[in-house]
Amino acid sequence: MGLFSDYRGNLRFWLKSYLFLGVALLIVLVFFYTNRVIGRMEEQSRATTRLFSRFIAEVVLQVEDSGKRGILQGVLAEITLPIILTDVDGRPFVWHRVGIPEAADSEFATLFSIDPKNPPPGKIARLIALTKKFDAANPPIPVRAGPGGEVQAYVHFGRSRLQDELSLMPFIQLALFLVFMAVGLQGFRYLKLSEQRSIWVGMAKETAHQLGTPLSALLGWTQLLKDQVKEGKTQDVASSVNEMEEDLKRLSKVTERFSKIGSKPELENVSIADVLDRTASYFHRRLPTLKADSTLSVTYDETPLVRGNAELLEWVFENLIKNGLDALGDRGGTIEIRTHFEQSRNMVEVYVKDTGRGVPPSLRQRIFAPGFTTKKRGWGLGLALTRRIVEEYHGGEIRLAESQLGKGSTFVVRFPSA
Repeated sequence: MGLFSDYRGNLRFWLKSYLFLGVALLIVLVFFYTNRVIGRMEEQSRATTRLFSRFIAEVVLQVEDSGKRGILQGVLAEITLPIILTDVDGRPFVWHRVGIPEAADSEFATLFSIDPKNPPPGKIARLIALTKKFDAANPPIPVRAGPGGEVQAYVHFGRSRLQDELSLMPFIQLALFLVFMAVGLQGFRYLKLSEQRSIWVGMAKETAHQLGTPLSALLGWTQLLKDQVKEGKTQDVASSVNEMEEDLKRLSKVTERFSKIGSKPELENVSIADVLDRTASYFHRRLPTLKADSTLSVTYDETPLVRGNAELLEWVFENLIKNGLDALGDRGGTIEIRTHFEQSRNMVEVYVKDTGRGVPPSLRQRIFAPGFTTKKRGWGLGLALTRRIVEEYHGGEIRLAESQLGKGSTFVVRFPSA
């Protein structure tokens, strides 16, 4: 049983690790895949740029032809790339989408007379600086007078706006992932803190409730003893003392239960039938005051022992019976408990069925959550504690097997046999 519990604990750890590493790996794979696609798109963009640049370069050499000049202007209007054409010495004479106004007709003639190594300040100096910047990113394309002919000009081109946006996309994507994860982790942290607050509040109230019942009874018995002694009814003192002993035992049991929460309890071979007998006996004595029109029955199949802590197992079935009694409401009803041994799975099963109001489908996934309750005065801790005791301390499982509105619910609790 201890090995089984350790296995479940390790399984939870590895599942959480798997999910975390899986998400991290997915983010890395998406990042690199996107980066690869963007790289290929940039290659295609550069290839297209070279193609357009060669076409423009060939046309520029024939700008004296009005038809060719119109083609050049039409092509440049469609291109979104920054382009600068220079002669072999580096003097710019045509540029497009570089943020610098085109040369006026009066300026065009002076462009070929400047010294490119010592350009005049202004647009020409800026154009030459941009040319060097473009060449650092993309080698200039030579313009030849014919196939294999002499180089007469160069086409310099920079990155398009699309390329700039694509290059930023991996970082934007990574930033979005990080923001998403940060918000998710913050939300998860908030939920955990909220759950912890609910647990602490519920635990405090549950402790007060559990201790309050026997303490109130003891105070009552103390007053009754005083009255009996005062009235000389010594024959009734022994009966009162016996009842006080029962309440003291109950107080001790409650204290022991809470002392086991948060620490690993000692487990031993336990008979589920004996645990259910003690639990059912406790409620049989109190049914007339708890639910006068209700019945509680227990049916046993032959089952093997389980590894467990008897005190905590009694608490489990007390919570389930109390939950069933609350579900019965004022009209009363029945609670049926039966045991079964599932040999194929080597599991001891306990079914707790009530004829109460049932659980709405929309709430069935939340009934074990700490702090969740449908009772006006509930604290939402009973089923949460029950699940913790069953699954974390005993390596078992608990679930709502069946529920119908107005007809009742059935819980099933399973424990590995010893």
